[in-house]
Amino acid sequence: MWLRLRGPAGRHELRHLLRPPRWEDWRDYERSLRSTVETVENDGQEAMRFDSRAMEAAAELYDRLFRSAEGYHGSQNGCVTAEMIPLPHKEMVVRGLGDVAPATEEETAGEPGAESLFSLDADTVEVALQATRSGKKFRNLAHVFRAPTAADHVEYSRISAQALYVRGSKTLKSILPPRLPGLVALYDRLIQQVRGYGVAGQPLGERAAIVQHMDPLHKKAAVQTLFEE
Repeated sequence: MWLRLRGPAGRHELRHLLRPPRWEDWRDYERSLRSTVETVENDGQEAMRFDSRAMEAAAELYDRLFRSAEGYHGSQNGCVTAEMIPLPHKEMVVRGLGDVAPATEEETAGEPGAESLFSLDADTVEVALQATRSGKKFRNLAHVFRAPTAADHVEYSRISAQALYVRGSKTLKSILPPRLPGLVALYDRLIQQVRGYGVAGQPLGERAAIVQHMDPLHKKAAVQTLFEE
């Protein structure tokens, strides 16, 4: 992962070598966010306040994944440790690891043609994503799902709406529990095939291999796109 920053001494290119995050890494990261929402008074008006340990959680994940870093000065014997990396740099690197989103219309649009009908009896639904890794853009990431049933839609709605109310709170404080486990389980149940992904230089083909190897954040982004677009 490369960071390109401008500082008092000019432009800097900083290289961070991390091990690939696993399912449990992203699960623990989401837990560490400890996201909460509560009602507060702001200038005499009621407002909602959202709190999260975004920077702290990112630093914890970075430290778990850290292998080495280059481009930093001031280290002893030329060895850079995770403890020496500035906290904002850790957050930017972790944010880069999760840079995946639905593909835009411009990137998915092909040659103009006749308007197609919205199928109500399709067996599968395809979702297109785009992602960035180490500055390189990947635009042709496709996930093909079994068409969701009504029960699947209900489950997704339940996962998305989960909130734990803090008993006795005067500000109606709620804790937003991690949603990644539920979304990943839903993805694993519905996914049929993918395109644009590979393991050991080979395309990711078998459904079992997709479930095993697909990045959890890509699973999350794909299944959210499936149900929300």
